[in-house]
Amino acid sequence: MQLSDHIRTLLRDHDCVIIPDFGGLIADYAPAHIHPVRHTLAPPTKRVAFNQSLTRNDGLLVDALSSALQVSPTQARQLVRDAVLGLQAQLETSQRAELPGIGTFRRLAGRGLDFEYTGHQNLLTASYGLPELVSRPIRATDALLARDRQPAAPLLTVSRSRRLTKAFKAAATMLIAGLILTANYQGALRLGYLPESLTLDLSQPAADAEKPSGAAQPTFDRQQAALTNSSWSEAAPAPVISAAPAVVKGPAAIPAKAALVRKPAAVAKPVAVRTPAAPVAKAGVVAPRLAPATGPTTIKSRTGRSYIIVGAYTTLAHAEKGRLALLRHGHKDAKVVLPARGSRQYRLSVVDFPSKAVAQQQLPLVRKHLGSDLWVLNY
Repeated sequence: MQLSDHIRTLLRDHDCVIIPDFGGLIADYAPAHIHPVRHTLAPPTKRVAFNQSLTRNDGLLVDALSSALQVSPTQARQLVRDAVLGLQAQLETSQRAELPGIGTFRRLAGRGLDFEYTGHQNLLTASYGLPELVSRPIRATDALLARDRQPAAPLLTVSRSRRLTKAFKAAATMLIAGLILTANYQGALRLGYLPESLTLDLSQPAADAEKPSGAAQPTFDRQQAALTNSSWSEAAPAPVISAAPAVVKGPAAIPAKAALVRKPAAVAKPVAVRTPAAPVAKAGVVAPRLAPATGPTTIKSRTGRSYIIVGAYTTLAHAEKGRLALLRHGHKDAKVVLPARGSRQYRLSVVDFPSKAVAQQQLPLVRKHLGSDLWVLNY
């Protein structure tokens, strides 16, 4: 390893490295600069100068050689002395000596030693890895010619992209508006706020449209079609002995409870018998019910009774069709409940009872025949 390699390593960390009995190398910060001829941009670096007056040994170079070469300080000092003698011998013979990677020394008559820095490595640690950039000047004439030669293709591309953007925005706006209108229509249709003229009539099955026009075919709603497929019929249950007397209101005796069961082979009327000690009712026995009161088929005002609702319609005509379908299948107590205040739905009742408790008790039996969507309306 040459002496110049140790000196170059020390110059990265120190601003001055003294070569005993020869002179001192001083590293000074040089900012980034542009070369006027090559048009290159050089990063910040360290410029090395030489001072022949700094000949006193400060021990920096000797200690570096001793640590790097694993020798004693005496041996390192002797190595430095031999290197200095070699430099002086070169100056005596050829008036020129060189430290590779650092610079060249020349002896000038009457001026002493002259030093020229020839190193190519950037000794500034903060600029490590920064390359030298090429900066080519731009002439004003070239800029004017480049501006005049702009092609027309980019303008067409920009105009097409703008048209596509506008078309996409318009399509997205129309799609969002359609979704909002559809959601509002469905909500209003479910709540019954739409007038009859704007309501789509979906009660006609698709199969009826394929039949000949000459044959008269009855049309029902989906719920009415479900009712026509049911074989359920209403009948009075077998009598059950009760300890309480029958409640009498008006000229006729109205029983306290009612029940819906399948029609048995023999129909028995309920009998209320008063006994001194009432027997305990067995589990699973249906409570007694009375025959539903007959009356008008359209309920226009509140009656205080409880109705088992099988469906709701937006028009009275559709509700009446459903009532007639129930009537043809033996449900003689089917009624249409007109809309109350704040509602627009015509509800169809299959049977009604004097209290809500009785209606809730008989609701599971009715659901076995007409479906699980039935519910009780206290009106």
